[in-house]
Amino acid sequence: MRKVEAAEPPRTVATLLGQPQVEMALTCLGSLLRYSAQPLQLRIHDDGTLTPDDLARLGQGLSCPEIVPRNEADARVEEVLARRPALQAFRRGNPLALKLIDVVVHAGVDDLAYCDSDVLFLRPFSGLFQPRQPEAGAIFLSDRQNAYSVRSWHLLRHRRLVLPCRINTGVLQFRTWHFDPDLLEWYFSRPEFSFAPVWAEQTAWALLGQRAGCRLWSSRQLRLPLPYQKEPGDAVALHFVSPLRSLLPRVLERAADRTGEPPVWLETVPARRCRVWNLAWTEARRRMRRRA
Repeated sequence: MRKVEAAEPPRTVATLLGQPQVEMALTCLGSLLRYSAQPLQLRIHDDGTLTPDDLARLGQGLSCPEIVPRNEADARVEEVLARRPALQAFRRGNPLALKLIDVVVHAGVDDLAYCDSDVLFLRPFSGLFQPRQPEAGAIFLSDRQNAYSVRSWHLLRHRRLVLPCRINTGVLQFRTWHFDPDLLEWYFSRPEFSFAPVWAEQTAWALLGQRAGCRLWSSRQLRLPLPYQKEPGDAVALHFVSPLRSLLPRVLERAADRTGEPPVWLETVPARRCRVWNLAWTEARRRMRRRA
C-alpha cells in the first residue's frame, strides 16, 4: 500500500492589530494567506481596542485566526517585565511594545514569524517563513533609510549599540532564543535614545537582530512603495508604512488577481552593519528634505 504523506501543518504568523487597522488587515493579511505557497495561520495580538464585531469580521475574513486578548497578554509578560522598569514604561506608553515583547513571549516556538497588517502581497510566493541559514537569526524587510531612534554620535559613545543598516520590521522572522530583555532594558533606560519614539520599537529589533545574525529580504521583491511609481514592477509585496498609506488604494485598484501563477521564491541578502557615517548620512538627508 502506498504511504500517504501528511499535509504540511500551517505556519503560525503573528500580527498586532487595533480597531483602526481592521479594514486594511482584511485586505493585506488576506493577501498574505491567499498568495503563500506555505499554509499559514494567523495569530492576532489585540492591542486592546478590537470590538466583538471586529473579531467576528476578522474570523470570517481571515480563516478563523487565533486571537490573543490584551488582558491575557498582560498576564503572560509579567515575568519578563519584572524588575525591568524601563521595559515596563515602554510597554505602558507605546502600543508597538506588544510587537516587540508580547509577540515573542507568546510565540511558543523557536522561530517566530510576524507580518504587519499594512503589507500587501501581490503575487504567489514561497520561502517567506521557511528555515534559512543557521547563522540567520533575524530576517527583516529593507528600508530606504536608517529609521532609528538614535543619533549617529550615540554609536561612538555606546559600544553595546550595534545595529544593522536600514531594517524595516513590517515582516520579520526571528529565532526567539536571541530575545534579550536585559539588553532591551539597557536600551530603553536611556532617554537620549528616544528622540524619535515612532522608531523606538524598530531600533530595539535592530539591536536584537544584529546580535542574532541579520539578513534582509531582497528589496527587489519586498519593499516600500515608491510614490511616483504607477506599477509595482516585480515586487512580491509592498509595505505601506504610515507616510505612504495613501498609495494603497491606487495599488489595489490596479492589482490583478494572480492566483494560480507559479510562486516566486523570496531571496535574502546579508545586512551590513550600520556605521556612524551611515547614520550621519541618513540624518543629513532628513535635514535636506526639511529645508527643501
